[in-house]
Amino acid sequence: MVKDNAYYPSIWSISKYPRYISYFKEYIKWNDYNSLIASLKYLVFHKSSNKSWISNSEMGTFNIRANTSDFQFINIAYESGVKTYLKNLLPKMTHFIDVGACIGEYNVWLAKSGVKCYAFEPVNYAGLEENVRLNKLENMISTYRCGIGAKQEKVTFNILKTVTSSSHIDRNQGEGNIEIDTLDNVLKDLNIKPDETLVVKLDVEGMEGEAIEGAKDLISKTKNLYIIYERFSDREDSIEKQLELLGKFRHTRIDSVNYAAHKVSMV
Repeated sequence: MVKDNAYYPSIWSISKYPRYISYFKEYIKWNDYNSLIASLKYLVFHKSSNKSWISNSEMGTFNIRANTSDFQFINIAYESGVKTYLKNLLPKMTHFIDVGACIGEYNVWLAKSGVKCYAFEPVNYAGLEENVRLNKLENMISTYRCGIGAKQEKVTFNILKTVTSSSHIDRNQGEGNIEIDTLDNVLKDLNIKPDETLVVKLDVEGMEGEAIEGAKDLISKTKNLYIIYERFSDREDSIEKQLELLGKFRHTRIDSVNYAAHKVSMV
């Protein structure tokens, strides 16, 4: 375990109060007072609850693990821009690939609407599996205990204590025990028909380029495709340039960090 350098909310960030209030309203709406109290404690003291509990939200039913920030991920108001974008795609979305699935919140939410999901998670896999079982969605969500990159390898992860979703690869530590594979290898038999739509969500802490490199075949051959990815600077255009080689994409900014690439034509 390494020092937890993940982002934490600040009670002094007055501009973010409307967002915090939207989170609190959702917890109250679902009578989820455990999560409400935990979120207030997290905001003020940057500490989570030392107990676990089961929470219900618009996204589904979830086990909130002790000493984690799981409670924020299952709130529909969290990453609201991404969720609104996905809601708009729901009428035509048939398949969803979630790279960095965390505890499976997006997969549970979308699978309940009939979307076939493929969830990849190397760190929070036990939590992911448990939430799939809690919602009885084993037939709709396929889970994979590995990270996704440009090649098959074993790596070391810096696993953050509370915000486990921000855990990331540490290349300085050499070979580790976390399996990395490619989407083209793991999902080589996945056949997206011309009238179906695939959405890929990448939450891989800076490994977006490597994930795309290992998914060239999938990206090239899929007609109706959307890719949601993170970009932390307007000057970063490596993902856009990488995708240009695999098809014609239209890029949309979802929020301050998340972007979407919509494939409008094949190469």
